[in-house]
Amino acid sequence: MIRFFPTSIHRLYSCLLLRKSIHVSGILQWKFRDELKLNQSDLVDRISRLLVLRRVDALAKLSFSFSDDLMDSVLRNLRLNPYACLEFFKLASSQQKFRPNINSYCKIVHILSRARMHEEARVYLNELVVLCKNNYTACVVWDELVRVYKEFSFSPTVFDMILKVYAEKGMTKFALRVFDNMGKCGRVPSLRSCNSLLSNLVENGETSRALLVYEQMIALGVLPDIFSYTIMVNAYCKEGRVDEAFEFVKELERSCCEPNVVTYNSLIDGYVSQGDVFTAKKVLKLMSERGVSENSITYTLLIKGYCKRGQMEHAEKLIRYMEDKELFVDEHVYGVLIHAYSSAGRMDDALRLRDAMLKVGLKMNTVVCNSIINGFCKLGHVKKAAELLVGMKDWDLRPDSYSYNTLLDGFCRQENFNEAFKLCNEMHEKGVNLTAVTYNTLLKSSCHAGYADHALQIWNLMQKRGVAPDEVSYGTLLDAFFKVGAFDKAMMMWRVVLSRGFARSTTLYNTMINGFCKMGKLMEAQEIFLMMKELGCPSDGITYRTLIDGYCKVGNMVEALN
Repeated sequence: MIRFFPTSIHRLYSCLLLRKSIHVSGILQWKFRDELKLNQSDLVDRISRLLVLRRVDALAKLSFSFSDDLMDSVLRNLRLNPYACLEFFKLASSQQKFRPNINSYCKIVHILSRARMHEEARVYLNELVVLCKNNYTACVVWDELVRVYKEFSFSPTVFDMILKVYAEKGMTKFALRVFDNMGKCGRVPSLRSCNSLLSNLVENGETSRALLVYEQMIALGVLPDIFSYTIMVNAYCKEGRVDEAFEFVKELERSCCEPNVVTYNSLIDGYVSQGDVFTAKKVLKLMSERGVSENSITYTLLIKGYCKRGQMEHAEKLIRYMEDKELFVDEHVYGVLIHAYSSAGRMDDALRLRDAMLKVGLKMNTVVCNSIINGFCKLGHVKKAAELLVGMKDWDLRPDSYSYNTLLDGFCRQENFNEAFKLCNEMHEKGVNLTAVTYNTLLKSSCHAGYADHALQIWNLMQKRGVAPDEVSYGTLLDAFFKVGAFDKAMMMWRVVLSRGFARSTTLYNTMINGFCKMGKLMEAQEIFLMMKELGCPSDGITYRTLIDGYCKVGNMVEALN
């Protein structure tokens, strides 16, 4: 807003400003009475001149209010002067009561991109993407970028930049939209942007889509590099098409493009995931033949493969081999083997490996402790697990949710509910993240022991502490109510289930049908089944087997056959 002064002050300023300054040219002089008379066009002109002359200090003293129209006009006026535009955009962004709109952001990134000020352009693109995360605003961003591109007739580099920004942020849906539409703006995506998109698609589990993008990329004439090939090998492996990935690598070799250690590691990981250590070792041999040196990751993957097959002795030999070759053996490598021994209940071996790890100067971490705690609990040695959890502080470690939940489950399996509750309260007091998993463990064990009222207390405590029940929580309590014949409580809970948005949970419908069938209430079970159909919730084999079994038990063979 233009500020107005009292009449007397106005006259004084007018007199003072009539005198010409010997330091400033006539163009830069502005008088207070002129400022009052400035229209939008004159204001834009004055702001533009001050920005071109880099008189940001004078601009700060100029009395005007930022608006979308003003931003639009100044940026359009100065579009060939990126530094002036950048200064104005920074000034606008620093205002308390004004925020540049999508159009202004799109203009500034186009202006900066044309001037090859890519780092600055990327900063504002990142800001824009964060501000416009939902479907509607993301579509507006694309449309506005295209509109500004056509208005300014600038380089389409911005489209490649936003493709990369979306891909790096894991916003693959928006990245794919840009990828599919770039051609309409006369721009082919760069190899780096394509690789970023492919990598994020694979990381997000959208491997089949990554394969399609790769084919589209080739059709557009974008030549892949070793990074593209490695990503695709990884994609094939994650799809379970490891043999195709192997053929892909052989094709690379025939085309004189040499796969690197990352490519081969992806292939080894694919075979290991399928439990095929034999072929994984063949890949290792192929690496040696091709002169590609293995690294720590190569052997760690093979160690995982052996552990998956229960061949821990082979895995341990590989660790010794790595140490002999002076390859980096860290806590993660030892952790894989310690986890395998613990899962197999071989706690003496797990502790021996832990001691060996500490002896070579490596440090204990929470993951290794959790593996050992889990191993002890599986064997019923809950006291030893509890001692380890308390002793974690000796290694400057803090137990996490997994540490506590594992031990809590161990106490519950032994029906030691007092210790389990003490542990739950300790988690709450120490600020450890209490989740539905924690309370579900307590609910299940209480219900299994026949303490339905006890389970209800846990339920109330859970909600009091702000932990939202999930499908397992509701199912556990519903099942418990039916088992003790608390029909009214079950129906009350069922109404809560429907009101909380679980109307399409097959598991919960099956729990209700099973409960009614066990109580001999087949009519009610049939009503739940019909409701299930009406609400579009899919039934499964358990649904039908439960109903058939229920009708058979009451001797209604006609309905059972139907």
